[in-house]
Amino acid sequence: MRQGKLKSYLKSWQDAHLITEEQAGQIAGYMKAESHRQFLRLVRVLFIVGAFWLVIGFVATIKLINIEILRTIAQFFYQIVRPLITLARSISPDHYQALLAGFGCLIVWGLFHILGVRLRKKSEQEQIQLGQLQEKELRLGTSSLTIGYIAAAIAWQCFNNVISPLALSSHPVSLPWFSFAGVIFFLTLAYRMKDQIALLFGIGFTAQSVGLFTAYTFASYWIAVQMPVIQMLVGVLMLFIGLWHIEKVKGREEHFEFLFGRTYEWTGLLFIYLALWMMSIWGITRQEHAWMPAPDVELWIGNLLFIAACLASLFYGAAHEDRMFFNFGLTFFIIESYTLFFSPVWATLGTAVGSLILGFMLIATGYVLRKLWLRGAIFPKP
Repeated sequence: MRQGKLKSYLKSWQDAHLITEEQAGQIAGYMKAESHRQFLRLVRVLFIVGAFWLVIGFVATIKLINIEILRTIAQFFYQIVRPLITLARSISPDHYQALLAGFGCLIVWGLFHILGVRLRKKSEQEQIQLGQLQEKELRLGTSSLTIGYIAAAIAWQCFNNVISPLALSSHPVSLPWFSFAGVIFFLTLAYRMKDQIALLFGIGFTAQSVGLFTAYTFASYWIAVQMPVIQMLVGVLMLFIGLWHIEKVKGREEHFEFLFGRTYEWTGLLFIYLALWMMSIWGITRQEHAWMPAPDVELWIGNLLFIAACLASLFYGAAHEDRMFFNFGLTFFIIESYTLFFSPVWATLGTAVGSLILGFMLIATGYVLRKLWLRGAIFPKP
């Protein structure tokens, strides 16, 4: 909307006593900032495209340098780090490369962390000038810290590879101790720096530690890989942590703990529903080395828990006007609905009878909710 037209509207609303003069000024300032966001998109595109061509040019420039010069430089740096290589070989003769790579990534994390903290302080000063135009894409400190987090994550994975190599046929599987260290590392950073990106990395390492994102039969780390119930319990724990965070700062949505709480909530819901989905298809207990059919009772329990969790999330989202819970419940309820037709549990009833029972359950649930609504048991009447 053009500024002139907006001013006329604001004046008419102010004359009609719909808004105050102060509110009119706030609306005008906000809309003026929104009108300049296209300029910020241009800045973002220039950063991205410029970084791309900068990398291409750097690689092309390296190729033009004489190979002997590169060898001389490499030999010079090798002499500097040679004592570290000798130390790494004495600690882990077979996997010293991974150990060195891990320490190198930690050094990279430290450099980018220091740079990110300094850029973030500078960004806070620039925010006074940018005002409402301040966007995450322009906060160079955030980009630097994120690169550091990626380097630190690679470091913990390299350390894991030292104690538990990927070649499972010739090496025993051990617990991913450095994944647990990564959880503590990133969660500590998240709460000290109030950084939601660090929190996501910490939750990601938690997910890896419980085997959520590893293969269900062949995995380097077997914590809960064959036991989706443990994954579900971890998801429930995260969900309650998120609810606790939000209740702690109730009414202050701008507080960092509120954002942390929402992050814990949606990741907890994801943990829960993925675990229940696995349980509805393969049963509660998993076979370690063979695809054996699960007992019917386990499939029934898994599917009923899946349906109940979906309906509970839908009910909570509708009752509290929380779109995230409602969308999670609806999405995974649709997934469960069509998964049932391919599940062995459906064969115990037959498609026709099973469909009738499911439809009756849903209509009955809707009828009960309608009665509760009319009685004011869900939402109190004004």
